[in-house]
Amino acid sequence: MSVHGQVKVRTSAEQKAARERERSEKLRLYLIQYESILNNRYLIDNINLLKQTENILIDHPDCFTLWNIRRESIIKLNDDKLKEYLEKELQITQICLKSNPKSYSCWYQRQWSLKLLKDKFNLNLYENELQLCKKYLGG
Repeated sequence: MSVHGQVKVRTSAEQKAARERERSEKLRLYLIQYESILNNRYLIDNINLLKQTENILIDHPDCFTLWNIRRESIIKLNDDKLKEYLEKELQITQICLKSNPKSYSCWYQRQWSLKLLKDKFNLNLYENELQLCKKYLGG
C-alpha cells in the first residue's frame, strides 16, 4: 500500500516508544531553556539573551514570547550594534522560515526588523523580501 507515492511502512511499538522518548527529551530541554530565559531575562546582558533566544527559535520559530524578548533586547542596543543585529535578525528569521514558512510570529519579527532598518538607517530591502515570499510561500 502506498500513500502519496510513499510505501507505508509499519512501525513497531519499540520504534514508536523510542521516538516518543526522543520527543519527550527535546521538549524537556526546550522547557528548561525557555524557563531559564523567562526567569533571568532581566539579569542577562542583551547580547547573551539574543544568543540564547536564537538557539531556541531556530528549532521553535512559533514562540512569540521569545520574539518579543528579542525585540526588547535589540531596541536597547546602540546604533552600531542595532544595525548589525537587525541584519542578523533577517538571517535568523530566514532560517526559521525555511523550516516553518507559515510562522506568523517569525514573519512579524522579520517585518519589524525591515521597518526599523528602513526608518532608522534608510535601508530598503523590500525587493529582496518579495523574492523570499515567492520562494517560501509558492507565489
